[in-house]
Amino acid sequence: MPTDILIYIVLMAVAGVLNILLGVYAYNRREKFRGSKTFILISVFTSIYTFGHAFELASQELNVIVFWTYFQYIGIPYLAPLSLILVIQYTGLEKFLTKWNRRFLFFIPALTTCVVWTNHWHNQFYHTIFLKTEIYPMIQFVIGPWYIVHGSYTFGCMLAGGLILLHYWRQTKSTYWKQIFVLLLSIYLPMISAFLYLLGYTPYGMDPVPVVMSLTSIMYIWAFLSTSLLELAPIARGLIFDSMRDGVLVLDSSLRIVDFNHAATKLIANLDDQSIGQEIHSLWKGIDSDRYFFPSIHHYNQKKEYELEWTGKHSSYQIRSTPVRKKTGVTVGSTIVIADVTEQKQLHNKLIHMAYMDGLTGILNRRAFLDKSVQLMEEHAKQDDICTMILFDIDYFKKINDTYGHHIGDEAILHVVSVCKQFLQPKDLFGRYGGEEFVICLPSATLIEGIEYAELLRVGIENTPLEINHLSIPMTASFGVTEALRHIPIEEVLRNADLALYESKKQGRNVVHMAKDSKVIRHANPRLLNK
Repeated sequence: MPTDILIYIVLMAVAGVLNILLGVYAYNRREKFRGSKTFILISVFTSIYTFGHAFELASQELNVIVFWTYFQYIGIPYLAPLSLILVIQYTGLEKFLTKWNRRFLFFIPALTTCVVWTNHWHNQFYHTIFLKTEIYPMIQFVIGPWYIVHGSYTFGCMLAGGLILLHYWRQTKSTYWKQIFVLLLSIYLPMISAFLYLLGYTPYGMDPVPVVMSLTSIMYIWAFLSTSLLELAPIARGLIFDSMRDGVLVLDSSLRIVDFNHAATKLIANLDDQSIGQEIHSLWKGIDSDRYFFPSIHHYNQKKEYELEWTGKHSSYQIRSTPVRKKTGVTVGSTIVIADVTEQKQLHNKLIHMAYMDGLTGILNRRAFLDKSVQLMEEHAKQDDICTMILFDIDYFKKINDTYGHHIGDEAILHVVSVCKQFLQPKDLFGRYGGEEFVICLPSATLIEGIEYAELLRVGIENTPLEINHLSIPMTASFGVTEALRHIPIEEVLRNADLALYESKKQGRNVVHMAKDSKVIRHANPRLLNK
């Protein structure tokens, strides 16, 4: 056996061992490896290929050499489609690896294996096989039609994988270029070697691919150790762009649409591939929405929120425009990001409601009532106008709780609120001041008008018993009314109303009293109360 052929066999055996080790390494780190199953299969089939070719060269009888040649085709046909799948997984394009696509990729390789092992019946893969013995016994063959099919399919898969990587290379940071370079070499070096083999440019006509694979195996080992290949893979910028939840429009300096992502088509009904090259104005033809967008387009880095009726539902959107600049600082376009903030807006409104509204009744809580009353009083003071404050509580509420239970007590509170709402005007402030105590601020109402108002509420509550669980529970309330003048703090106003309320309770409840200054408390005019 010539020395150079012996060296060749040794290199192939080394390549087989290295691929076995790579497969074991990938299996042990399969939880971290992207496409670990695919890489393990590549390692297994590569080992079958290289060991098979080593045994082929080491053999000297034709039938043995043919056996080991056929043995290699248990692995060879599957390496190219597996390499393509690995590239697809690495670049994050798994959505294309459907069950049917996978079956399609392995259909021709499976047929190739079957055709090779049955070649002695039909000679479709190798038309003729003979032994060349001039220097060293070595198989020679005349290719059949299926050999061309197999070769074309193999080159096609490897070419596709390489093109995907080259396209992906442009979208990633330079940190990941070493990884992509290794993957490119692992695809193109065997492909170039196989091409030279078919052209007859290799020593003794031997297949150089197994030896080349020993080199690619070493490169894989280096990439695993130095670049975390298949453990830490970049995500292509285009994939990020298309996967964003927010809608993104890319415009040139003339406000023409250059690009957009999938989310944008969900938000803007008129946006499709035909929109590329059109001015953004065209999206809003027939829709009164352009006024929402153009402020953001012309004023960069401004964030605005709008309430829009899009896609059949009322939604909230946050729109931001950002300039796109070259490295020289020249602005060449802009990006418009449209974020659906409906859920955040609803949550914000809910939190505001919880902060300002009473949880049981849905009317203003004490803190919110005080804040809004002060604001209302200040606004009316500027117009030399006055407000009137009514403070009232449910009579004998503790007795209702003790007799019927707290759940009926809650129903009693809700009942009183419901009765009062029938008399209140939209501008009136109505709040829950305490447990069974309520407060009303009447804007632009005089003290006399406030007393009349309180009497209407008192009579309404008295004439509307709580009907629940086949029970009719009579209810009444006591009232205190006072003026809210500009020079009187809200605390003093409420104190005066409380003094009047206390007098109503003292006089037997279910009556209305008023307070004119903190020192004067008198029963309301009977003429007014009977109106």
